[in-house]
Amino acid sequence: MLVLNCSLKLQMLEKMLMQNFPESDKVYGAVLNINRGNPFRKEVVVDLWPDLKIVITMRQTEDEMDDLDHYTNAYAVFYKDLRTYQELLANTDIINWEQIFQIQGLPAATPLQPEPAAAATALAARMDPAPRLAYLDVSHTSLLNETWSRGGNK
Repeated sequence: MLVLNCSLKLQMLEKMLMQNFPESDKVYGAVLNINRGNPFRKEVVVDLWPDLKIVITMRQTEDEMDDLDHYTNAYAVFYKDLRTYQELLANTDIINWEQIFQIQGLPAATPLQPEPAAAATALAARMDPAPRLAYLDVSHTSLLNETWSRGGNK
């Protein structure tokens, strides 16, 4: 596994992850933050560069760790090959198995379970068939206030 700390490679990785959105959303968000000042003190580990199959983001290893804090001991994972990911988990010391932690992320090709027809129709009516990133502006305020649990403030 390689730790990516070259800013040029991290910018390239951000673009690569964007091409795999929304499956890569957890890792993409972490890399986006790293490229914009790294406020959460994360680092990126990949299996190969540039032909990566696995990307893991985690708290920087030199940071002080609280073995009981599953929030700060979170790993975001994106993988393209399930077998490589399983082998990595079985044969690596990247994840500290002695602490409480969480692994966040989705595989590159998540099989979807079929839903009952009525639920599938309702879901299809609400979802954009081609999800994409977009920026919010002031005109979205009323929509957020109506639909988001944290909405409603000035």
